[in-house]
Amino acid sequence: MDFDMTIVNTTMENLKKRQFDPHFVATKEEVLPLLETMVPAGCTVANGGSVTLGQTGVIDWLKNGDFNYLAPAPDSTAEEKKAMMRKRFFADVFLLSANAIISDGRIVNEDGASTRVAPMIYGPDKVIIVAGVNKIVQTMGQANARIKYVAPINCKKIGFETPCTEDGKCHDCFHHQRSCCTSAVLNFSRIPDRITVILVGEELGV
Repeated sequence: MDFDMTIVNTTMENLKKRQFDPHFVATKEEVLPLLETMVPAGCTVANGGSVTLGQTGVIDWLKNGDFNYLAPAPDSTAEEKKAMMRKRFFADVFLLSANAIISDGRIVNEDGASTRVAPMIYGPDKVIIVAGVNKIVQTMGQANARIKYVAPINCKKIGFETPCTEDGKCHDCFHHQRSCCTSAVLNFSRIPDRITVILVGEELGV
């Protein structure tokens, strides 16, 4: 995809001002070599649901690497899954993507069960966000518009029966499967460099 490196550089500068730790790689193939310098073998790791992490090979790397990988087994009961999700707050490293990154340095995520945004906000000592440059927007309004665009796509992919899966439009619904329940905006990292942002010069995710 075509993108403006000036906007990427401005975004990275503003992320740094907000005490995030920004990095840029040109291609998705460069993500894992960079992560290998950040995530030590033997540590406890977990991840939030993410198309981007799948596209970059991160999820397979976490599953098959020399890590204590916290993820519920496919046949887990509801209680077992709940217990595992709580353990993720004690992970050394938590990885996820972002719904949008505003060029002023703010990071925006919206979640259904909040199992993705909650560890991002508090718990793990290190959080790593991997996002394609297509996630960069100029305003909070554009970030919200992006979320409203991708939420119906994600709901349909998962197999939910929310109203948005019928017409692709957000209805601000009260459906029990609603995926946009919790909005989280990272304005600043009180702990410097706790949150690393890896921007990839490709279109990734939804």
